[in-house]
Amino acid sequence: MAISVSQQPSYPNATYTHLLYSISSTESGQPQFQYVMDIKQGGTRLARIKQYPNPNAVGIFDPARILNDYIEYDENWKTSTLHTPVSSVQSFDILFGEEYGTSVSSSVTLYDGNGNPGNPGIATSPAEVFGAVVDPNNGSSFNWQAQDLLSNRPSTGLNLTYDEYETLSIYNDGTLTNATVNYNPGSISTYGLANGFNTIPIGSQNIGSPAQWNQIIVTVDGQTITYTKSEDCNYERIRFAFINKFGFYDYYGFNLPIAKTTNMTRQGLTRPMVNYSGVTAVYNNRRRGQDWYNIQYTDSVNVTTPFVDQSEAEWLSEMLESPSIYLQEGDKFIPIVITNSSYTHNTNKRSQKTFQYDITFEYANNRIGR
Repeated sequence: MAISVSQQPSYPNATYTHLLYSISSTESGQPQFQYVMDIKQGGTRLARIKQYPNPNAVGIFDPARILNDYIEYDENWKTSTLHTPVSSVQSFDILFGEEYGTSVSSSVTLYDGNGNPGNPGIATSPAEVFGAVVDPNNGSSFNWQAQDLLSNRPSTGLNLTYDEYETLSIYNDGTLTNATVNYNPGSISTYGLANGFNTIPIGSQNIGSPAQWNQIIVTVDGQTITYTKSEDCNYERIRFAFINKFGFYDYYGFNLPIAKTTNMTRQGLTRPMVNYSGVTAVYNNRRRGQDWYNIQYTDSVNVTTPFVDQSEAEWLSEMLESPSIYLQEGDKFIPIVITNSSYTHNTNKRSQKTFQYDITFEYANNRIGR
């Protein structure tokens, strides 16, 4: 065999990491030699990458960013049943081959990696990937380390109201059987988990507002997350849905004052009080000497979170860094962008156990100007 694969990632894996393949060939000394990698999905070639051998005659390929271009986020906030991701988890085929010529000036021929002319044909394990982030400073590897709950949300201290949506994404490596959602007091929903990735509904709005509850207790293989009913408050409630570091939606809501400002940019024109284009030029004090012909609005909202401890603050940092954030307003989810350019994880005061985040955001779609 001409091509051999000596290293490849484990799967499922993240796209925000390095998915490294190391390949070698018995033909690497041929003139104009290059390794060739094809990325395919459903028989369709998405990309072809070529690479000259490194000083060790090996090719090192990393298709992570290419695969990430095809990953989207499943907006399944309102699912009422167990949901299997469609866009946020996808599988690709990675194949390797080679090309070389008979001399430094000849044309080159593409080989399948087995010594036969043709497209790359040395297959590797199917690349099942999703839009998660792997910390390069984890000290273990580039590979995603599988865990059951695809969220770093705290196990306690969260709250919900009866009219809010909430979901939880779970990875089942084959050892999990089901997840239960206990609306206490009230009903219990049980979901049989498929192998791989699952998203279950939690919010009472997802399943049609069951009987009034005081707590929602979610249990997955002995792990629990407890939600309490949000206290009635005169302040307007604000509710975020955001993509977390695993590439799935988390949610956060609270009742505190909201400050809103509107920035306006105007373009104007100046014209004389005298109408020089008329038949006569009569006095008219209603004629405007200055007009705005283009007014654009940018609404900016500032909120301050309740006091949070360090573990909750680290989880909320995922929202501040999230690539996709929505605001729940009634039964609608409105896209927003957080405009904070920096934030403090901890004020580093020994006596301080909690602190607050100031969050500033704008609507992703500005109001139409006039």
